Amino acid sequence: MASYDYIESAIILNLDDKIKLRTFKHTEKDFAAHGKAYNWIIKHFDKYGVFATPEAIVEKFPNLDIKANSVNFEYAVEEFKGHVLQRTLRNAVNKQVNLINENPKKAITNLMVDLTDIEIVYDEDVQTFDKGDTSRLEEWRERTMKREMGDGLMGIPTSFKTINTTGVGWNPGELIAAFARPTIGKTWLCVHAAATAVKAGHRTLLISTEMPQTAINMRLDVVLAKMMDYNFSHTALRRGDPIDEELYAKYLKESNTESLLVCDHISGQMGISLESIAGLVRKHNPEFVVIDGVYLVATSDSKKAAWEQSHALFYGLKNLATATNTPIMVSTQATRDASNMFTPPRADQVAFGDALIRAADVAIAMCAVAKDSADASSLMQKQVDTKRLVQFQKYRDGELPRDTTYMEWSVNNGEIHEIPDYDGGGDF
Repeated sequence: MASYDYIESAIILNLDDKIKLRTFKHTEKDFAAHGKAYNWIIKHFDKYGVFATPEAIVEKFPNLDIKANSVNFEYAVEEFKGHVLQRTLRNAVNKQVNLINENPKKAITNLMVDLTDIEIVYDEDVQTFDKGDTSRLEEWRERTMKREMGDGLMGIPTSFKTINTTGVGWNPGELIAAFARPTIGKTWLCVHAAATAVKAGHRTLLISTEMPQTAINMRLDVVLAKMMDYNFSHTALRRGDPIDEELYAKYLKESNTESLLVCDHISGQMGISLESIAGLVRKHNPEFVVIDGVYLVATSDSKKAAWEQSHALFYGLKNLATATNTPIMVSTQATRDASNMFTPPRADQVAFGDALIRAADVAIAMCAVAKDSADASSLMQKQVDTKRLVQFQKYRDGELPRDTTYMEWSVNNGEIHEIPDYDGGGDF
């Protein structure tokens, strides 16, 4: 095991992005030699919003080993954990040294209790509820600060003002499920959800099991362009009809971002599996994951019954969201039982919807809205309006101002947004 001086220097000199800072759970007191340096770079980031350069850190703390700058951060963290564990164990044993001669039985009991406490602290599968510190108070203060900044929203902004007005968007670890009949617009909803997150600066992974990346990109261009005050026609982009090429080139340059990752296949696989999605999430560390067409995602055991595979899929996605601290949004189709396209499908009208609803934190049903027409004497004669009705069938954390809302759905030019105070008169 490398020396603590070298490993602590490696951590401090390589702590240069938010993901590393978020995943590094140790505090100043866990450092043997360079705790003050660690505390300084945290305060530097809090004050200026950027990480100090290795040169600036070494100038401030010349005792750091500059050669450790080349060490892999993940390796250094694992070594650091070992150092902290060693010191903690030594302290636990040393506390009982004097008692061993006086009362060895009590010393053994004390040592066993201390070792059990240490095992709990260093077990990555559990977390101590109360460690006697004020960390959760600090977490609350951080949430309050985030709400006071920008648009006052915690988490990932959603496509729905009804949710955003609560002050809480998509939160880490949540599974969000959206379902509708075919042709209603599930893919457009997924695209809009991803574009909304990216527009707010959140690294997003959009996975499509149904459409190739080129088709998804065209939809993203239309929706993102609208958010950036450009206007393009999806039909024109798809068919190759005339467009303003200079304006399109300008938009593409302005929208140049590494915050959005699009996936339509996994190399070496016939389809997309739950395991491969988990690999992508671990590899690219997105802040938000959107999966369009989750019913086509495969599980590891194809020999099981369909309901067992669906249960494994939905709960596997929920576990992935929780384990990676990432909100995951999925879309799926309603079955033929949901024959009325102007009524939101129920959970029992979604393939294996029971498992989906139970695993999801938020469940969203969507249906078409019919145009007002005196000539339409039957449901089959009704024409689809450029609106969609959205019904929030499950919202695990708290209450929403309303459980149904309406969206403008002029998707050809990317005009997708909730319509304030609109009431279509439906009773569902």
